[in-house]
Amino acid sequence: MPQDLRSYIDQVKSERPDDFVTISKEVDPAYEITATIVKMEQVAKRRPVIVFENVKGTDFPVMSNMHASRPRLAMALKCSPRDMQKTFLAAMENPIPPKEINTGPCKEVILKGDAVDMRALPQIVHHGGDGGPYITAAISFAKDPETGIYNCAYNRLMITGKDSTSIHLTLGKHLWEFHKIAEARGEALQVAFAIGVHPAIALGALSIGSIDEDETAIMGGLFGEAMEVVRCETLDLLVPAQAEMIIEAEIQPSETVNEGPFGEFTGYSLGAREREVVKVKAITHRKDAYFYDMNVGHLDHMLLSTIPMEANLLRAVRSMVPSVTAVRVPSPFTCYVSIEQRLKGQAKNVIMAVFGADLYIKRVVVVDQDVDIYDDRQVNWAIATRCQPDRDLIIMNGARGSDLDPSTSGDDGFTSKWGVDATAKPLLKDFTPRHHFPQDVWDGIDIDALLS
Repeated sequence: MPQDLRSYIDQVKSERPDDFVTISKEVDPAYEITATIVKMEQVAKRRPVIVFENVKGTDFPVMSNMHASRPRLAMALKCSPRDMQKTFLAAMENPIPPKEINTGPCKEVILKGDAVDMRALPQIVHHGGDGGPYITAAISFAKDPETGIYNCAYNRLMITGKDSTSIHLTLGKHLWEFHKIAEARGEALQVAFAIGVHPAIALGALSIGSIDEDETAIMGGLFGEAMEVVRCETLDLLVPAQAEMIIEAEIQPSETVNEGPFGEFTGYSLGAREREVVKVKAITHRKDAYFYDMNVGHLDHMLLSTIPMEANLLRAVRSMVPSVTAVRVPSPFTCYVSIEQRLKGQAKNVIMAVFGADLYIKRVVVVDQDVDIYDDRQVNWAIATRCQPDRDLIIMNGARGSDLDPSTSGDDGFTSKWGVDATAKPLLKDFTPRHHFPQDVWDGIDIDALLS
């Protein structure tokens, strides 16, 4: 299976030609790229992959919006949209370690020392009020300083100088933990950032699991073969050989800089905070590299992150309640779960399993299997007709959540969480029956014939 971004884009052009748009006129990287994508979705009702060929102030064309379609992401995994959760779970359960090769396209151009210039990259400002240009689609590759196991994640980088950025490390997540271990030793944490990768790599980087699960092997599971990796020029790290660009860097110990504001996935612009400092040691890239930019807070970002999250939550709930039928993450910090409840109290076990499996989830709604969790109206109907707040609402105080949640007091993600048991009581089979029709009447109605 091809492991590069370009082969996938060629497939999009061939199989879904309306899903690819090239814009040749010059665009300003300050606001215009993000605004164009959002306006195309809201006004033209289109979500294509877009290449901005002529971006002011840089020689790199910018690609964006690749992940804004479930069918396109499913095509990358060679499965149907309905099978994406199952395909991702299979990769998590059958990981394939990467394979090191001597060199790859990501090393066609090598810039080190004084040749490094972060200001030569597209200086993209995404939303009004942002504190500066950001790199939003950088996938971090780092090793646990104690075990050597790799972790991959998306971490926003604000460009602060010729060879420096800030980095947002989510409190309590794995890269933050690696940094704290290295910092306690007085060491910088080596980290490489891959930009412009096949969607299987992008999805694998967002896998949520134990700190000893290696995301590079999950990427291999999604490819169905070992991911090809090459060794960095200045770091003891392995990175995707087929990437468009690699930024080799170190997160500095005990050094911070004012970072932000930045318009995040919640739809809000969060204020400036002190964040860790990154020193860039090298940049390598293809000769004609695309610079990939992610449209944070819009579908390009939200769909990509939802698929691995749902797969992990399904795995966590399944271990607690095997009769789970579906899991959906419909919006930030929210999870819907449907189960075939065979024993009283299982819905509340599901709520606890979800909270334990994902730091970001703040609200869980559990419904019976007869409720379609992909239909918000049905979920709200179940809450209204099968739930009593004094009996079925669980509130958890003083928990860790997302430090990007604007509703928390302070800025560190210390939050409350709540779960809603919207299942029928005591069990669905004993509850007031729903409206229904005799099956022979339902089957005997031919709508097409009636309307012809």
